[in-house]
Amino acid sequence: MADLNELSATAVARAIAAGELTSQAVIAACLDRIAAREPELLAWAHIDADAAMADARARDAEAPRGLLHGVPVGFKDVIETFDMPTAYGSAIYPNYQPISDAACVALIRSAGGVVLGKTVTTEFAFVKPAKTRNPCNLEFSPGGSSSGSAAAVADMMVPLALGTQTGGSTIRPASFCGVAGYKPTIGHFSYAGVKLLARSLDTLGVLSRTAADFVLLRAVLTGAPAANPRKFSPPKLAICRTPWWNRADAASQESVEKAAAAFTDAGAVVQEVVLPELFAGLESANKTIMMYEGRRALAHEYNQHEDKLSDRLKAQMAMGAVTDYATYLEAIDCAHRCRIAFAEIMRDLDALITPAAPGEAPKGRETTGDATFNRPWTTMGTPCVTLPHYIGPNGLPVGVQINGSFAKDDELLSLAQWAEEALV
Repeated sequence: MADLNELSATAVARAIAAGELTSQAVIAACLDRIAAREPELLAWAHIDADAAMADARARDAEAPRGLLHGVPVGFKDVIETFDMPTAYGSAIYPNYQPISDAACVALIRSAGGVVLGKTVTTEFAFVKPAKTRNPCNLEFSPGGSSSGSAAAVADMMVPLALGTQTGGSTIRPASFCGVAGYKPTIGHFSYAGVKLLARSLDTLGVLSRTAADFVLLRAVLTGAPAANPRKFSPPKLAICRTPWWNRADAASQESVEKAAAAFTDAGAVVQEVVLPELFAGLESANKTIMMYEGRRALAHEYNQHEDKLSDRLKAQMAMGAVTDYATYLEAIDCAHRCRIAFAEIMRDLDALITPAAPGEAPKGRETTGDATFNRPWTTMGTPCVTLPHYIGPNGLPVGVQINGSFAKDDELLSLAQWAEEALV
């Protein structure tokens, strides 16, 4: 058996349910890993080891609560917790203590999950890079804004962590850090108790070791069945090389090509899809919506604490302030029309294969990377998964992104489990 801190959430849950492991043993292993690596990785905003071990002892002493009984989980520090501070990555809220859990935290606790701690986020899950380093190479970015969640899962500190996505804040860090990432259909996971940035775009995201973990967590958060993978006969997939393909570097393009070849070898039918010109507007639409809605969502912080906002955030908010209502509505309309057109394109397809990011993680921490390959799906609200697949020229991971149809998350996650096996 792998070291306990290296097990997937699904493996931990099964072993605890079978009486083969205790929650205390798993969480102790995770805490040992954190103690050894956190000083240089900087993935955590808050850890309460004593509270985590106390919760683990309680889980071991009681009857199973649910699907995540005894499993440690990390939460991005824009997700509120009643028993830990939530700073939103901001100097405004260094000691802010919410009085209640976010809905996702409460549901995970009800299913027996143990809150291990809060992971580092960029400022209000926006543009300013966080302090976290990439565990694959500390000189490179882990991506953002779910920087700490991706790094902690990749570094074997925790098997499962929640993030958020407004542009590419779950999928891109997953690709950069070499873990699996999942952004659900917008609205499928309750956003209650999560700091809002752009209501038309925001969704929770999941970072984990395997696609099976997504199915487990989705069952906890939505009541969907924790089902076995559906048998595809055969999967119908398509590579999408438009309209952003030329912004992917050679490593990212090769990752997609090799994934398509592996899927073909595993029995899939893989074709090519050309997206209509309409879709080229999605990147701009995402930025417009994010800046317009973000300026309004953070109105209190701007009005009362402007001096504590970063220059980068203030610049984005300034652009949001001068974006007129008609331009905003045009962006919303673009998203709506593309979602309708995408549903027609996907009528005879199970999923679309695209890059998860333009390439490997960028060096340094001046940027969290380019969200070009994430913004379209976030803007349409459609579900997507990235799987670790390829190593680029700098020795860093490059993921492949699998995009599904709106509200077809169960089918996408079944396909993701099949794809995971095909990529081995």
